[in-house]
Amino acid sequence: MHNRIRLLMTALLAVLGLSLAADAASASRAIETGGARSVAASARLKFGETRLEAGREITCDITLLRTIGGSIPKTTGTLFGKVTGVAIDRGGNLSEHCRHGGSILGIGDIQPLADVGRPGRHVELGNGVLLYDVTGGRAELWKLIYDSFQGTLPERVTGIDFHIQGTQFNFIRLLTILGSEECGWEGSAFGLLRIVGGVGSSATVVLERTSLRRTRGGALCPEPARFEGTFAVSPEIRIRLV
Repeated sequence: MHNRIRLLMTALLAVLGLSLAADAASASRAIETGGARSVAASARLKFGETRLEAGREITCDITLLRTIGGSIPKTTGTLFGKVTGVAIDRGGNLSEHCRHGGSILGIGDIQPLADVGRPGRHVELGNGVLLYDVTGGRAELWKLIYDSFQGTLPERVTGIDFHIQGTQFNFIRLLTILGSEECGWEGSAFGLLRIVGGVGSSATVVLERTSLRRTRGGALCPEPARFEGTFAVSPEIRIRLV
């Protein structure tokens, strides 16, 4: 992870001051997260198909900006926040900065979508980092949904299972023989927030559950598409399950 991304995200969160009202829930039935807040989650994220074949992979530095509630009912399917922005570190040249497999000549563009066919508005944060606003689309997009917890109550909780509903990306890939291909995907990305000593500081993509359907492009666009990576979460999330 590049240090400059962390610095940019820290500064961005301070400027934006994003917040989400805490969900109403009694302490006896809720996960307490220490108050509503904004969280940045950064990873070297790998995009690919079901088997993540090396020749067709694309790997880039991605940061998700999220708002989370201060209290989450322990009920599967509960909304506890939303992804509001996606930052992509493109460097000076996207094709050079983002690693890609030998079956791909280069990368024309990567676009997080605010709605079907509509890339989020973006701003330049400096040094080739673009921040896309993914709000303002359909209500079901980019939602953070609680699934379950791992471990035992109240002291041995080891993780929180969740998913991002309505994840949407468009890619333009330059292929070695057949020219360029624009691919679009939408679906749920599943993750595990790992808890150590009551603190969550990293989240791992659950590869076997993440499956995005193709919404744009032909047979050269993998389906289903998947992600792989571990996100560093900042600031850390202190949780208490009671």
